[in-house]
Amino acid sequence: MSVPALRLEGVAVVGDEDSRPLLAGIDWTVGADEHWAVIGPNGAGKSTLLGVAAGAIVPDEGRVAALGEGFDARGLANPALRIGVIESRPRVYADNLTVDEVVYMHRTGPAAVMGSRIPEADRAKARHLLERFDCAHLLGRRYRTCSQGERQRVMLARAMMREPELLLLDEPSSALDMIAREAFVEAVGALVGESAGLATVTVAHHLEELPPVLTHAMLLARGRVLAVGSADEVLRADNLSAAFAAPIEVSGGDGRWSARLAQHTSVESG
Repeated sequence: MSVPALRLEGVAVVGDEDSRPLLAGIDWTVGADEHWAVIGPNGAGKSTLLGVAAGAIVPDEGRVAALGEGFDARGLANPALRIGVIESRPRVYADNLTVDEVVYMHRTGPAAVMGSRIPEADRAKARHLLERFDCAHLLGRRYRTCSQGERQRVMLARAMMREPELLLLDEPSSALDMIAREAFVEAVGALVGESAGLATVTVAHHLEELPPVLTHAMLLARGRVLAVGSADEVLRADNLSAAFAAPIEVSGGDGRWSARLAQHTSVESG
């Protein structure tokens, strides 16, 4: 039996004393080769949960293990070295860095752009990843000149330089227009199809932002789990209506979902 990519047991994050907990009573297991969505309204605790999963936030209660280890593991055993993270907005780098160098940095560190010799295998791997995510035309271009959508796909290539076993995506297409969003979603789908054993967790506000490779979903509201299980079971109108405290209609097909407020027509009797 394979080791879970992520396991949370009784996790709570308290936050300010005068406010409700950011997370409370979270029990969650992400298996290897599973692909999760975490959905919920603003303030639901989605980004806090992803911070816990990445080891960036230490919970006030409960236990967290990623790839079979706690985040207090020393050296190469620390699971943070095998986790890739894509943030909602691409990072900003020095003006002189090229797209290639941004990708190299994830594997070889800052020395990669300070004149050190970069192994040809790393260069070839970076080129392959950029080509795979439809960024071959960006080779040699200054990163600062790229669009938001191009930068997110470069960030995906950068994350994959380490060949992570767990990939965490925090609203990765929230700042993208529809065309850039669809290109990014397609890139994630292609990545999953080629990466046996890779587990992914995508945090999103909108169902339209979710990749078509989902296997599972968690619905959060006010720091607590409202529904968890297979994507088809969780991403239903009744569950989303409860989470968002509003009547929601859900449609979907071929692994893609969309949601909107239900339209009500009042009829007055004479």
